[in-house]
Amino acid sequence: MDRKLPKDQEIERLIRLGEAARTCLEHEAVSLKQRLDVPARIRSSLKEHPAGWLLGSLASGLAASLLLRLKPRRPEEKKHRGLPLTLLGLTLTAIRPMAKVWLTDQVKNYLTGQSRASGQTSRSHLPKSL
Repeated sequence: MDRKLPKDQEIERLIRLGEAARTCLEHEAVSLKQRLDVPARIRSSLKEHPAGWLLGSLASGLAASLLLRLKPRRPEEKKHRGLPLTLLGLTLTAIRPMAKVWLTDQVKNYLTGQSRASGQTSRSHLPKSL
């Protein structure tokens, strides 16, 4: 009977050791989950330190705007023209579309007239028997 008692004690000791290891692993797993859960950490940090987050966002926005700011352009000076030049400019602007149409028609007539003339001259050189 002496041998059974130490075996039972050894089994009980191993069971207690397993329970302690399991408890330790559970605590380690919970702490690891907390460390790796970034959204929850940010949420809790926002709740604990809202003023720090606000000031930090203001400072980073100001720094970004200073770094990425475009150089201001110099305002162009407007040239003041008289009434006659202004009216001339408006007239030319209004006439431009009509001038394009007229010029296109003239070029088309010229090209078609030339092709007709070249067609007639080539036929006039042919013998009449054909």
